[in-house]
Amino acid sequence: MVDRGFGALLRAERQVIAATEQAIIVLPPELLKADGSLDVYDDVKKLFRPMYHNNRPAIQCAGWIGYIPLNDSFALEVAPRVPIGNLERLVGMAAGYSPHILRRHARQFGHAEGQPASLVEILADQLLASFDRICELGLLKTYVRETRLSSFPVGRIHPFESACRAEKLGRPVAASSSFQRTSNFGPNRVLKYAFEKLLARYIGNTEDRHRTRLQRLRRAVDRLDAISRPAPAERTTSAIASIIGRLPGEREDYADAMMIAQLIIFDASLAIRGAGEVALLPSLLIDMSKVFEDYARRVLAEGLRNDTRIEVKDGNRGGAQGAKTTLFAPVRDGLKNPDVTPDIVLELNATTTIIIDAKYKGAPSVPDRNDINQVVLYGAKYGAQHVMLLHAGRPTGRLHVEFCGKVGDFNVYNAMIDLNAASIEDEETSFVAAVNELLQPAPMKP
Repeated sequence: MVDRGFGALLRAERQVIAATEQAIIVLPPELLKADGSLDVYDDVKKLFRPMYHNNRPAIQCAGWIGYIPLNDSFALEVAPRVPIGNLERLVGMAAGYSPHILRRHARQFGHAEGQPASLVEILADQLLASFDRICELGLLKTYVRETRLSSFPVGRIHPFESACRAEKLGRPVAASSSFQRTSNFGPNRVLKYAFEKLLARYIGNTEDRHRTRLQRLRRAVDRLDAISRPAPAERTTSAIASIIGRLPGEREDYADAMMIAQLIIFDASLAIRGAGEVALLPSLLIDMSKVFEDYARRVLAEGLRNDTRIEVKDGNRGGAQGAKTTLFAPVRDGLKNPDVTPDIVLELNATTTIIIDAKYKGAPSVPDRNDINQVVLYGAKYGAQHVMLLHAGRPTGRLHVEFCGKVGDFNVYNAMIDLNAASIEDEETSFVAAVNELLQPAPMKP
């Protein structure tokens, strides 16, 4: 099938270099210019660190995972450093997280189970951008045949039908038909249906980050006000594919929009890792450290929501739902007071009971000393009895929450979630149950 739209412009067959987060990759000679500098796109240079390894040019990957085009011939496919089964589910659970988008570089996406909200946002923005280009050139129009019965014929007159109708009505009339230009046909109907579906999704959302998107969706629906909704037969996969195939060659803007609209209409899910034939869209990069933190907070918030005494707060945010504070109280005049931002703060009856800091790395037998120092400081600042380091991995036979020992008045725990578990839902349930045990007051001794 011939590429249509931005896919035809941005698609490039590249040799893929496999890598993992933070790994050092020795570069092939083809990635070096004659002067010894890297032959890579300017807009991806910040995604890794150039270096020498064993006296050979190399790069060290940063914390991004995903497909990173280096130039027209090579790309990095960066995998997570810990095993993860359903990456799309984790991203979807990370409330409010938005991937980094390489808007100038496209890649093929495959199918996945589940549809993270962040990917829907990307599809919505891509469709709106394509529609902006459509509006610059004008909506496509087609000719449709219209039949009239009146005293003022337009176009071709049908004598036999005119005579029959005149005799039946008892007055002179003429049956005529003509071809009229209209924008109310297949492609525009499909676009309107996709925009209405997106508008219904965001209409009740009050988050500030969606405000501009919602305004643009309203304008798009208004722009298509005269367009009818597509009949069921017009919004099947085969019908949309047929529409794309019949689009004028010079209207690649429509090809872009129609391919994205199809993904929205059918709630298609895109795999962040690997390639496929579901869609050709800008490459997405994921910061797994941030995703893991947001995911863990969401798991606890949902798992403990039925206990009204418990509140799960984000230590990186201020306000009612946040728990961010400052280090010194009081602080010396003129001294800048550093922020204290634990990842997860658990309160029981409005009293901070557990501090959790998420560490996106495999679980050690004993947490790293610097990590312990950090979380104990959090415990001292918030007055929490329990402090915990949560790791992204759980070796076979290990508990979800292990007691390490006491540091002064603080109980230190090593917590674990196996992100590659066969049943991640069961893994999450067991982790929440282990944390909930620490939250419950100890029974009174007789």
